[in-house]
Amino acid sequence: MDRFLKVVAGISRIMDRIAGFCLAGVMIMVVVNIILRRLFNSPLLGVYEYVGFLTAVVIGFSLAYCAVKEGHITVDLFFARLPRKARAVLEIGNGFVIFIFLSLVAWYLLKYATGIQTNGQVSQTCEIPFHFFIYLVAGGFFVLSLTALGRGLKFLQGVNEK
Repeated sequence: MDRFLKVVAGISRIMDRIAGFCLAGVMIMVVVNIILRRLFNSPLLGVYEYVGFLTAVVIGFSLAYCAVKEGHITVDLFFARLPRKARAVLEIGNGFVIFIFLSLVAWYLLKYATGIQTNGQVSQTCEIPFHFFIYLVAGGFFVLSLTALGRGLKFLQGVNEK
């Protein structure tokens, strides 16, 4: 159990670092584009598409690490008033429901990317095949689903130990 949580945390940490590099790349592209547009009246072509693709990767890859660090906003107003056992049972159920939902999101993103790849769709300006980026976002959602599963299993383990 602890090994599973450590592996998921490690993968999500690596994905978060990749997201950070992508975000830095987005910032550099935007600044260079602005400078080239202002000084030389010659902007970079396709920056809008690259920024969109990389931003999708940033979001998809950073969600899991945020969940591992429990950085998402939660409203515990109702849960805090419940007895510890009831709260644990709800957390377990919540973790498994979120796992199933996010796994379905990842699955449908994979199906969508496969359809786009099969059709040969590309971006308008640079003609980049963008199914690759959808696959990356699907991977991010899958790792996020594993963090939800790990959280549910952690609460389940806590209930079984007490």
